[in-house]
Amino acid sequence: MGQRIDQFCENLRLKLTNVDSNMNALKAKIDSKAQGAERDVQNHLDAVDAHIAQQRAKVAAAQAEMKNWVEERKATTTEKVAAWKTKLEKTKLQRRAEGAENYAAAALDVAIAAVDEAEQASLEAWLARRDADFA
Repeated sequence: MGQRIDQFCENLRLKLTNVDSNMNALKAKIDSKAQGAERDVQNHLDAVDAHIAQQRAKVAAAQAEMKNWVEERKATTTEKVAAWKTKLEKTKLQRRAEGAENYAAAALDVAIAAVDEAEQASLEAWLARRDADFA
């Protein structure tokens, strides 16, 4: 009977050692993939940061264009536009249309920059959450 107990204990020890070894290997695999994911997120964040920095001047110009249009729109009353139409002042109407189109293009540039910044914020949040979860 003692030999069976010894064999059972040995089998149990081997099984537990095997389970421990497998779990450690699985944990190492999970950790390496998680580190890979963190590295991938950081690399993507670096690319987004670079893109934002590269577009900074374009966005600033677009914001200035939008501000100018808002000021022009305030100065251009409905009555003025109606008078231009009545008098067929094509040049003024054309300039107004071009200004509106430029404003729309600038607004699109600013909106795209906002999406880039939202992506940047999301990536930074993911990294921050990962840090907090590992602490």
